[in-house]
Amino acid sequence: MTGGFTLTGPGPQAGRLDADCPDVYFTAGYGAADAAAQGGTWHSARLGRRIQLPYVLRAVADGVTDGVSPYGYCGLHVEPGCPPDDLARFWAQAVACWRDQGMVSLFLRFSPLDPAPVAAVRALGTVRLAQHGETVAVAVDAGPRRVWEAMAGRARTAVRKAENAGLTAELRPATALDLTAAAPFRRVYERTMRRIGSAERYLFPDGYYRLLSSGLDKDLLLVSVRGPGGEVVAAALVLRHRDRAHYHLAGSEPAAARDGANNLLVWRILEWAAETGCTRVHLGGGVGGDDGLLRFKTSFGGALVPWWTGAVVLDRDRYAALTVARAHRLGCPVTDLRDGGFFPAYRAGRALTR
Repeated sequence: MTGGFTLTGPGPQAGRLDADCPDVYFTAGYGAADAAAQGGTWHSARLGRRIQLPYVLRAVADGVTDGVSPYGYCGLHVEPGCPPDDLARFWAQAVACWRDQGMVSLFLRFSPLDPAPVAAVRALGTVRLAQHGETVAVAVDAGPRRVWEAMAGRARTAVRKAENAGLTAELRPATALDLTAAAPFRRVYERTMRRIGSAERYLFPDGYYRLLSSGLDKDLLLVSVRGPGGEVVAAALVLRHRDRAHYHLAGSEPAAARDGANNLLVWRILEWAAETGCTRVHLGGGVGGDDGLLRFKTSFGGALVPWWTGAVVLDRDRYAALTVARAHRLGCPVTDLRDGGFFPAYRAGRALTR
């Protein structure tokens, strides 16, 4: 067993562990940014580099907290070959620490790129697992030409349409100026989120972007599509970690989207990734089920991979009391929250089953 059990919190020491992380969502650089957006603090429970569980610690009430995986896909990393006894020991120590610290629940979002930890957690028997649809991962290690040939005909046609309309795409490291409120990326992204009616949590504060830029540095990239006049009509952030790249936040202007701007944007990401040593690009999932967004992403030749969540109640009595109090504030039966499928139930925003 390499390394002993540790609970790492915010601070300079956290960033020094980023090189050992299996993906960007496990890093303190990413986690600190997400924690700022959620109003919490980033932490990581670790057993050396073999087992890692990052989470954002959020206040619930006086002396009561809960934890959630950073937005994205991480959950729990278990290094291949790690003995089940090591995971069981890690889990027992982590749960004991969390309970001592007043943590009432934990919600995990597992990585669809690493299915093994889901099976390992299932063997523990203490985490309620649920599959939440599928996401799209595109293999790019065979080079740009093979990636292009694997794309659906409609996707290639849309890329050509965009180029014929005079649209051009560029991808480069993002700078702090690229992420200010007045920058083209922010304007396009935020207009898109408002237009499609996204929840407010997808409109990230300035502090999120500042921490993301400083935490990821050169591994945070910006892809932009410009119109014939040079104006940015579509843009997205890309997170890179070793041989993986993740499509992060994206937006586009409606007229440019009809001209194929989004297809050109994703193709530029895939082309860049294939040219720079990546093996997979994770495009993420849709809005729900087999929707238009998921079909758009699968048109780039990717494989559908399931993604899972895990729910853990660490203090059942307190969890129940918080849920009853939340139902009272919402003016709904407590069964609406308990049976509504939202976890943790005491954070549900409204009565879910009426």
